[in-house]
Amino acid sequence: MVQVQMGALILCRIMSFLVIGPVFSQRGFPNMAKMVVGFSLVMSAFPAVHGYKELSMILFSLAAVKEILFGLAMGYLSQLVFNAVMMAGQMIDFQVGFSMAQAYDTTMQMLTSQFGKLYYWLALCVFFMLNLHQQMIYGILESFRLVPLGAIVLRGFTVDGVVKLFAGMAAMSLSLAAPLVVSVLVIDLVLGIISRSIPQINVLMLSLSVKTAVSLIIFLLLLPNLTSFLGTHLAESIADMMEFVRSIQRAR
Repeated sequence: MVQVQMGALILCRIMSFLVIGPVFSQRGFPNMAKMVVGFSLVMSAFPAVHGYKELSMILFSLAAVKEILFGLAMGYLSQLVFNAVMMAGQMIDFQVGFSMAQAYDTTMQMLTSQFGKLYYWLALCVFFMLNLHQQMIYGILESFRLVPLGAIVLRGFTVDGVVKLFAGMAAMSLSLAAPLVVSVLVIDLVLGIISRSIPQINVLMLSLSVKTAVSLIIFLLLLPNLTSFLGTHLAESIADMMEFVRSIQRAR
């Protein structure tokens, strides 16, 4: 019975992470593959679990709820950068004029902007190129050593930590979107001056093509710096996830 409870609690933590974490949370990721990954991680996590004692049904249910919430929290922290990237893409699309081109993305189960999808897939490529998916999986398995099953305590958390994470996400979104947004604002200013000087020019039609071309050119020019920027913040998101786990360990 002890082994069954251990397996169930490990499964709760891992599967709740996979539900909301990067890559695995996409609808395009096959459910069968997700189950295979989940059960493989469960088997890998068993050696890291020590000293577990059998719990009564009520305590086991409470422990399962804690494990689910813990897994969701870790998954959300590792997903924050991707959310920031999508937010930056929406800001750029609004300024460039692509907001009307938003479409429902079945893989993300939400309305996505054109630049948002472009930034998202770029971030995903960087995520795999830097082998951060391996660090993420290692972090999940390491969490079982740092925070034993059923030993999750939330005393150490404050509102300041949550506010800091969301402020960091907003700052990253603004940093990503700023070069293109500022460039497009300058174009709007120039076209506004042209429309006042030469009213015969159809500035509206001209602005759509000019802003699209300029935004894509600037994106290509910034691509090397952009990949470095994303790599740094993606690595920090994994570090934040591990710091979250260690803070729970210290709160025990």
